[in-house]
Amino acid sequence: MKRTKAFILSLALLGACVRVPPAQAGSLSPDAAGQCQGTDESIRKELRFGRGRTTAVVRDRIKLCTSHDYYLRARRGQRMSVHLVAGKKTSFTVYAPTDRISEGAWDWSGELPEDGEYQISIGTDVTARYTLEVTIR
Repeated sequence: MKRTKAFILSLALLGACVRVPPAQAGSLSPDAAGQCQGTDESIRKELRFGRGRTTAVVRDRIKLCTSHDYYLRARRGQRMSVHLVAGKKTSFTVYAPTDRISEGAWDWSGELPEDGEYQISIGTDVTARYTLEVTIR
């Protein structure tokens, strides 16, 4: 545990930006951390649902030092489910219009707290292929 904290502290001092879910903090490789100086490049993507559809599925590839940020509009009281199929070093965070709802997840489901634009941000410690499935009801 002390080694992990020291390693994370050294990453912060170097200015490296690596998204690490707490459960994975011990598995981060020094090589991956050294590649990302500053902040990740954010790639904005619109999440589109087919006409009359409640589920959208995206298959893509994300590179190290980037995040894929998907945006969608939703209403308070709707239920949203998000499922990510990827390697263990790739996860997502869900943001409501004014707050973070979920962080470092592969699966999340819940009732939406407000109307507006939601963001699902996928981050990774390695270049990876992924499938993202989002359902709104």
